[in-house]
Amino acid sequence: MRNMGMTLGLGALLALSACDSTEIGPQVPNPRDGKTSVFLTDDPFPFDGVSRVDMHVASIALALRADTSEAGPPWVTVATPDRAFNLLDLQNGSTTLLGDAVVPPGNYQAVRMVIDPDRSSITDADGHQISRTDTPGTPGIDWQAKGEHPTLYAIVEEPMAVDENGADIVIDFDVGRSFLYDGQGRFTFVPFLRAITRSGSGSIAGLVRRPDGTPIPNAVLTAYHGLDTTSVLGPLASTSRGDAQGHFTIPFLRAGSYQVVAEDLVRKVESGVVKVEVKAGETVDAGELRF
Repeated sequence: MRNMGMTLGLGALLALSACDSTEIGPQVPNPRDGKTSVFLTDDPFPFDGVSRVDMHVASIALALRADTSEAGPPWVTVATPDRAFNLLDLQNGSTTLLGDAVVPPGNYQAVRMVIDPDRSSITDADGHQISRTDTPGTPGIDWQAKGEHPTLYAIVEEPMAVDENGADIVIDFDVGRSFLYDGQGRFTFVPFLRAITRSGSGSIAGLVRRPDGTPIPNAVLTAYHGLDTTSVLGPLASTSRGDAQGHFTIPFLRAGSYQVVAEDLVRKVESGVVKVEVKAGETVDAGELRF
């Protein structure tokens, strides 16, 4: 029996709630069960004045049906890390293991994450920690959640197949879209998460340069679900950020057509649209984007 992995990543809208559901802890293994591992990754955070985004993850659970109601299917807990992770350390396909467990095989369609806002925070570039606030209009993080341990539900775009050999599941957490900033020291949490298997996903890689050939550092990359034209963009799929040398990776994408756009935040300019075809288990080269 091999490890079944679960990666936590970036990018889809999900509901924030504090409802309780019946949970099933790790069961006694049988020959058809697979061991599930949980990892964490992150999209680029767009604010230059932020040095850390620490999210305290209490637990991760899976369900076979996409039903989060009280009458929904039982949840299988696959990880209970009960610690904080700096999401800004997890970019361009980097992941960190949250935990693993043996779970029954099946096509899983729901993923939930329980967090602890009181032990989560944002740290600015000067080292000042920004924590929870429940007072409207005051600086801090408005988690928009009742209860001490709110539950986040990731979007599962297609059922995640788990067999007796296990699987790695990625939860993609888009920090840049999840924390809305008002410019006055207040962040509002609107979580964007999606889940996908590592084997069922592909990546887009490339390089961004200025017209003179010099690299564009820390460019923001956006992947849209592809349309048959470059003049109209499809629905947003995921975001990422290039490194200091202009190299970028947009990881954990479903197979399909995508439109890629790069943005230089310093010069406030965007590249043209590049169309690419992503295949599961592969990294497609988008080439150089010069603008």
